[in-house]
This record gives sequence, structure tokens and C-alpha cells, in this order.
Amino acid sequence: MKNHMPRKLQMRIICKSAICILLGIVYSLPVLLVVMNAFKPNKEILTSFISFPTNLYMENISQAMSLMKFWRSFVNTSIVTVFTVLLAGGTSFLAAYGISHLRGKLSSGLYLTFVLGQIIPFQTVMISISVMATKLHLNNTYWGLILFDAGFYVAFGIMTYVGFLKSIPKELEEAAAIDGASAFRIMIQIVFPLLKAASVTLAILFFLWTWNDLVLPNILISNENLRTITVNLYMFKSATNAQWNLLIAGLTISMIPIIFIYLFGQKYITSGLTAGAVK
Repeated sequence: MKNHMPRKLQMRIICKSAICILLGIVYSLPVLLVVMNAFKPNKEILTSFISFPTNLYMENISQAMSLMKFWRSFVNTSIVTVFTVLLAGGTSFLAAYGISHLRGKLSSGLYLTFVLGQIIPFQTVMISISVMATKLHLNNTYWGLILFDAGFYVAFGIMTYVGFLKSIPKELEEAAAIDGASAFRIMIQIVFPLLKAASVTLAILFFLWTWNDLVLPNILISNENLRTITVNLYMFKSATNAQWNLLIAGLTISMIPIIFIYLFGQKYITSGLTAGAVK
């Protein structure tokens, strides 16, 4: 005879599913409203913000992209984001690998130092960063944003990588060393491939944080040709004044890369952080 699921359990599953669907709709409503209003003329937005557009008004997108110099800011943001992800991810792995192989109080002391770095609010060091960037001639440069952003992310990266590295059996490295592999080769060819979940998780999080960053680019970048998307969008808001159709269209095209990256890496973020916490 087939085992039938108890009725109470079925109802519980149905209720949980219904709640999840309802919450999903609620959380996606702001995005849906922004996208809907990106294709309305300004008068229609002011008349009814929550209604569907009567016609697709495509001129909003083209005008917004032109006024906010979208492609220039897109290139700037992409350069800063890609190099920040590579620098922060690589530094985090190298530091975590060293910390996980140290013994005694030195290892725990270094780990604690990096972890405590996460509790320092950006606002407390904002002035210091501005002064430091000026003295090091990092204002209005890509490298200024890359170095400071990566510096803030490294603490979280080290904490995540150390959790994964502790779960890797030391016998793997010992066997590779006996076969004649160097320490660098063991680290890159044997250990690093085992950290795919952590690496993808950190890469996606670093990407999202850098792409959405407004405060640091606003502090370090005054050159109009080097502005990132968030800064250009902020300036665009002041320039367009009450032209909500153009502002919302700018918001829509600015968040497209973020949506694609998040949809692609959502499962990696969830599984990666969960695995790191368990291990």
C-alpha cells in the first residue's frame, strides 16, 4: 500500500507555501512598480503611480541613458567592480590560508583582528579615508576606489574562507607535499578548487556591494568622466528635478546588471554562507 501524507502535514506545507508566495509578491512589488513606471510619461506617473502603463513609452529609457551618460558610467563601474572583486577575493584567500595554517595564539589573534574590522562603521573613518586618499593622490582614480573598497571587504572574506579552510583535511596537503608539490602549488591547485562555493559567494557579494556603493565614490570622485553609476544616478536626480519618468527609467536600467547577477548567484550565496557557518 502507498503511504499517504497526513492531512495535517499537507495543510502545513500548503500554508507555508502560500505565506512564502505572498511574501515574495510583497518584496517584489517595489521592483515591479519601478519597472512599470519606467515606461510611463511623467503626467501618467503623477496621475496614478500604481497603475499599469497604457502604452510603452520607450523614450524614457533613451533620454535617461543620454542625460546620465549611462555607458560611460557603466564602464567606470564595471572596471572598479571587477578589479575590486579580484583584489578583495585574492587577498582574502591568501590571508585566510596563512591564518588557518598558523598555530597557537598568533592564528587566533590575527583572525580576531580581521573579524573585529567588520564592526567599524564606515562613517567613523570617512574623513580619514578622504585625507589619506588626498595625500596618496588617489582621488579621481580607479585605484582609489578599488583599494579602499577591497580593504573594507577583506575582513568578511577572511572570516568566510577560514571557516571553509578548517574543514579541508590536512592529509590532502600532506599527500601533495610528499609527491613533491610546492606550497604555492598546493594552495592554488589543490586547496583553492575545493573552495568554489565560498569563492562564488564572496565574488557575488563583493560585486553587489561595489556596484551599489554610493558614499565612497561620492567622496573620492569629482571628475565627471570617472563617476560610477550610483553617483551619476544621484546627480541625475538633482538635474532632472521633477521629471520622475526619467529618474525612474534611470533607476531601472541601473539595476538590470544587479538583478541578473543576483538571480545567477542566489543559490551560491545561500549554500555558501550556510556551509561556511556549519563547517
